[in-house]
Amino acid sequence: MEKELINNAISKLSEIIGNADIRLKEYSNCDFDYLLCIKDIEFLCEIKKTITTSNFGNIQSRLKKLREKTNKPILLVAQSIYPGLMNELTQNGINSLDTAGNCQIKVEGLILHVEGKKMAEKCLMSFSNKNRLFQEAGLKIIFRLLENPNWINLPYRQMQDSANVSLGSINIIMKELIEARYILKTERGKFLKNKKGLLERWIVGYNDVLKPKLFIKRMTFKDKNIKRDWKKIQLPPDCYWGGEAAANLYNDYLFPELYTIYGGNSGALVKAGLRPDENGEILVYNKFWTFTNEEKRIPALLIYADLMGSGNSRNIEAAQRIYNNELQYLQ
Repeated sequence: MEKELINNAISKLSEIIGNADIRLKEYSNCDFDYLLCIKDIEFLCEIKKTITTSNFGNIQSRLKKLREKTNKPILLVAQSIYPGLMNELTQNGINSLDTAGNCQIKVEGLILHVEGKKMAEKCLMSFSNKNRLFQEAGLKIIFRLLENPNWINLPYRQMQDSANVSLGSINIIMKELIEARYILKTERGKFLKNKKGLLERWIVGYNDVLKPKLFIKRMTFKDKNIKRDWKKIQLPPDCYWGGEAAANLYNDYLFPELYTIYGGNSGALVKAGLRPDENGEILVYNKFWTFTNEEKRIPALLIYADLMGSGNSRNIEAAQRIYNNELQYLQ
């Protein structure tokens, strides 16, 4: 898969600069699989199927860490990269190339910038593959497992109530988690394995599959004074700030530009000082979990997912702070 992907990308790149200036080598390094020489400049290649806002945060964080280990430039090669994210990668000093031939590569002695190329239809079709683990019911169950790994040994009927899914879904998803080796079953009980890998997969699925289904509407603040004092807004019961606003409430590090609310009751939110606006800076979503908390922000795990799924570098930096402080148990 990876070899075919990088060969397809090289084929498109060679149409621009010629075959003579490109060489691909196997690379015996645990962090990188290939060394790609472009006009005698050696790039260490990180290969991914596709780059979207949902997995962008995890990928960018990994590349920044890898860059600290080497003096060679790193090239991210993917089947598809959303155009805006390719620009974001460039702003953070990360070179990128996709199988359509789009690229932004800037190192000493070489500048390549190609955009607007469309991916072949057969490649687009490959994105439609589904995995039940990372569809709606599976994502809700995995959220509870990641939020509280001890939840894994509850009777399935208790899981059903707290995850808000059917008993049949619990049976299917738990079986698939065991088969996928995310759960280890022993005489002493079940244990969550590869928690970091499961977290990364869940973030992508949550932002791509579940979160869009939860969306209700956009709103805005009724006036500038309410926006300035947004922390004083009395949200309705069982409503919580998410995303950038929740991150600000968590450690006051990130000043929100886009506000998120979970558990939206539109009428009650209007009474609290908001109003509907199709272009508003407040995104309102249904709440999909059943437990409550006294704080007016969503759980740290969900704040992290919101921020990492935004594709915004400042949000990703704020997410990393939350991960380091609150989600160490998932490493």
